[in-house]
Amino acid sequence: MTVKLFPAGPLPLAPLETMDVQFERVKFAAPPGQDRPPDKFFDEIERILASHGITSSWQYVFPDGAYIRITIETGNRRIELASAHTIYERSGRSIATERGLTSLEGRDLKQVLAKESEAFRNRRIAFEKILALVSARVQENLR
Repeated sequence: MTVKLFPAGPLPLAPLETMDVQFERVKFAAPPGQDRPPDKFFDEIERILASHGITSSWQYVFPDGAYIRITIETGNRRIELASAHTIYERSGRSIATERGLTSLEGRDLKQVLAKESEAFRNRRIAFEKILALVSARVQENLR
């Protein structure tokens, strides 16, 4: 699995540092008499994809805009999820809808998203959950 930030200039809000992260499920032999511990990280990613009905690639990006791409390769399956919504919604003033980025203008984010299609909401949620898992895994490895 690979996660990349594709910055565009100027970036919205605060500057971001480009970081490319790659995780691989390493197959190794367990010590004699022990089972190999399950890799909960990859199992959780598979669970998120399945529970949100993500079976194919998805892209929500803006021309010449910053976005994050998550590439997941399992067996002979490759899914790329690319989105700009987490970057452009950080201020809390805008929301990414199916029709593009729009100002919240005092509206509640959840109410605005409730009007979007279920497929769009599921893709956003899956992307956010996987990105959160990746962020947590990076933090673990930096300690």
